Amino acid sequence: MKLSLMDIPRVVIAGTSSKVGKTMISIGLMRLLVSRGYKVQPYKVGPDFIDPGFHHLATGRYSRNLDSFMLSRQAILETFVRNFKGADIAIIEGKTGLYDSSDAINEKGSVAEVSKILKAPVVLVANVERLNRTAAAIMLGYKLFDPDVRLEGAILNRVGSERHAGKVKKAVEKLAGIRVLGVVPRKKVKMPYRHLGLVTAYEREDMDELLDSIAEIVEKHVDVDAILEIAEKAPPLDAVLDESEPEKKKHVRIGVFRDQVFSFYYQDNLDELSKYAELVFLNSLEDKKLPDVDALYIGGGFPEVYANELEKNKKLRGEIYEFCQSGKPVYAECGGLMYLGESLETSEGEFEMVGFLPLKTKMYEKFQAQGYSIYRASKPCIIARRNQKIVGHEFHYSKPTLTGKADFAFRVERGFGIDGGRDGIMKENTIGCYIHVHFLSDRSIARRFVKKAKKK
Repeated sequence: MKLSLMDIPRVVIAGTSSKVGKTMISIGLMRLLVSRGYKVQPYKVGPDFIDPGFHHLATGRYSRNLDSFMLSRQAILETFVRNFKGADIAIIEGKTGLYDSSDAINEKGSVAEVSKILKAPVVLVANVERLNRTAAAIMLGYKLFDPDVRLEGAILNRVGSERHAGKVKKAVEKLAGIRVLGVVPRKKVKMPYRHLGLVTAYEREDMDELLDSIAEIVEKHVDVDAILEIAEKAPPLDAVLDESEPEKKKHVRIGVFRDQVFSFYYQDNLDELSKYAELVFLNSLEDKKLPDVDALYIGGGFPEVYANELEKNKKLRGEIYEFCQSGKPVYAECGGLMYLGESLETSEGEFEMVGFLPLKTKMYEKFQAQGYSIYRASKPCIIARRNQKIVGHEFHYSKPTLTGKADFAFRVERGFGIDGGRDGIMKENTIGCYIHVHFLSDRSIARRFVKKAKKK
């Protein structure tokens, strides 16, 4: 362990709520700074998988999730500092509203809490459509709510005219005492959404054009030099880094499905696994045969969007079934769980899946579970020992129906899981869960998974 004092230029782009334009501002700022020659390290507060994909395409660097519900203060500081290496500035995109948290009273999991852990200045994005003086009242509330949050400026989004821009800017600066760093007209760029949020970066064929157009908007309407100045004035950050050498790889190969169907992975999860094993990336739509691997990791994503294509790849489904049947470790989360089931029903019909786990899944228009989850392992499995606490996140519009006898690894203490009280359906050495787990919440998870793969 080593205590480091780091000068890291950094800024949090937060929002007054969801869908106020903070993702657009964040990725536009990232893309613009990259075009100016900066090496930008992106981060995302919270458990989101989709925004980090846009961050990666905007910057060329993998974004990291900073979630203070799932991760300890030390884990947040360590992944923040370690992954900043080689960068010039850190841009941290917030989630929901600045003060929104997992609890009505405490700040656990909020953007505000993460900003304080990182001692990072905050720029607040607000939707001021049809507001003028009221915008000042709203912004003043954010300023006064927690004096320990370093609120350094505001970006006012969705103004209707130059006259409106002038009025609302004057109100916020004079009445709330907050520096306005940008006034952005009503969106000229439409970010596509679907039920889990933005359409993933994997699915956009016009990504360069989209990112460049957003960067142009930011350059025209936001004082980027002022944001750079704010970021550079962030105080030194003290962090304890674990500089111990990782164990040598034990010639273990883990197949990871990472494609337009299954793209929901925390990059830190993959990095943790790669300390102990070689990762082999697979494509569920294009590959017909599994390579020589010792375990499989199937993350979340949108199997419901590609259900027809997944069904058509019958040869690969058969390969995965045989792999599961062989007893080699398979870990599947959310979309991966759905894929390992017998079928997936969408508005387009019912489609055959791998058929290994005894469940069928159906999609609904309203979400079936959303939020942070806490589980307790009721029995040992490939990722947890008995009684181990597992912390993660659920967000899904699907609901499963069991088709046979099922064995479960986890008891739900908070969340929903597969049936409201249990999650982690097990068969052989395969486990499928609705929960998305961040491996930095407990580093033993990755080590245990690799150890199980070594034994087979």
